[in-house]
Amino acid sequence: MAQKREPVSGGTRPAPIRTPNGSPRTDLLELFFDLALVAGLAMTSMKMAADQSWTGIAQALLLLSTLFAVWVTTTLITDSYSPRKHPIPLLILGTMFGLMLMAAALPTAFGDHGLIFSGTWVVIFLVRGLVLAWFLRGRPEQERPVRALIWDVGSGTLWVVGGLVADPGWRLALWLAALTVDYTAFGLRFPLPGRAPLPRYQVVPEHLAERYQQIYILSLGELVLVSVLSLGHQPFTADRVATFGTAFLTAAVLWWSYARGAGATLRAAIESSPHPARLVQTNPYAHWLMIAGVVGTAAGVERVIEHPAERPGAPMVALILGGAGLVLCGRAVLEYAVYERLPLSHVVGAVVTIALAPVAAHLPGLAVSVAAGLVLLGVAAAESIRARRRSTG
Repeated sequence: MAQKREPVSGGTRPAPIRTPNGSPRTDLLELFFDLALVAGLAMTSMKMAADQSWTGIAQALLLLSTLFAVWVTTTLITDSYSPRKHPIPLLILGTMFGLMLMAAALPTAFGDHGLIFSGTWVVIFLVRGLVLAWFLRGRPEQERPVRALIWDVGSGTLWVVGGLVADPGWRLALWLAALTVDYTAFGLRFPLPGRAPLPRYQVVPEHLAERYQQIYILSLGELVLVSVLSLGHQPFTADRVATFGTAFLTAAVLWWSYARGAGATLRAAIESSPHPARLVQTNPYAHWLMIAGVVGTAAGVERVIEHPAERPGAPMVALILGGAGLVLCGRAVLEYAVYERLPLSHVVGAVVTIALAPVAAHLPGLAVSVAAGLVLLGVAAAESIRARRRSTG
């Protein structure tokens, strides 16, 4: 069972920390905040669909990772601090505005709006850290935002310099280095020389599990939305409707396999785990893989609905098959974290998506989409059969 946090009585003002008798359910403000990330997912899939190159895909994945990092850190804040206690609502709304601004700048983040994208990222983390450090002053909890601020200043320098560099290649390299610093600091809990490690995150299992379940389902909404909008702007032909149907079945399989697998038991896994902090650290990476896969799949659907009979180039094959492969890799990581076993079906499915790539380059886009959908369906069926045997065995 995850340890319950007790409010600390020291300090000059009440801390916005969640109390043991507070509601563990998601607050409506948090769901409102999620809409900003949904907008970012939409802009990312549009960028992937419009820029069919390896560089374009790499840029889009880095930008998606940046947006998702904002969501992850905000979710940990609302898991530790009540979203109904001052100043947390203002922090969430301010972060939401910043995330929306980053999403708006995303299509041209490697062009004219690089400094807007990176500068907004820096402002979000620095302002948020300063506010939390101020409100937690005199309390042990203050050390975490203070340490995070030290790391944010270092990575923020790389973000700003990257935004000022005109060359897209150098900007990509600098931002990748900055994001690596941010993810490393988060994973190692903001270490400092000569200082003891920060305590592991103490979480509210019901709240944290619910937040990741919600954002994954909302990411599937991107696949649904892209399918509807793409078909709605094209003449209804048999192959386009077939692509639309394939996209729907893919979304349904992705929902069903998550809802019947580790996603459904995430709360129980956190509660029963002797090391719940391990799941706290694993969740962001597993769900990032799944969400990136869904966004890539949505980008592929948009292009295939426009030109269903056209043979996709290598980057488009990577979006369609690689999207399915990323989802399966994310599911495998999550299953391993929850059940402490590596699901063979997911590994085999990911390998099959790679093996299909050379053949897929010679097939029409609709056929490639169908192949990716069949791989996901096959993995879901194998997992369902295995679960049924385990329950009756």
